[in-house]
Amino acid sequence: MMTLTEKWKLEGLKKGLEEGLQQGLQQGLQQGLILDAQDSIIEILETKFEFVSEDLKNKVKSINDLNILKDLRKKAVKVNTIEDFYKVLTQE
Repeated sequence: MMTLTEKWKLEGLKKGLEEGLQQGLQQGLQQGLILDAQDSIIEILETKFEFVSEDLKNKVKSINDLNILKDLRKKAVKVNTIEDFYKVLTQE
């Protein structure tokens, strides 16, 4: 038979595992959204301008703020040249 202290420890362990799993899932989802936004910006630019330099790709990949990435994705659709996008990117 389990003592009261052992039950509390087990309950605490279960709760900690559940909270850790939930936090890990949320972080994983957030990271997935960031990676998707980065990839979609690069894909838009490659579709519009055919060539995107590694430097520009790396700059996009270094941004981890989802709101900034969403704004950049919209701007990627609207710019007329890759140079215009580079200017926008360096202003962020």
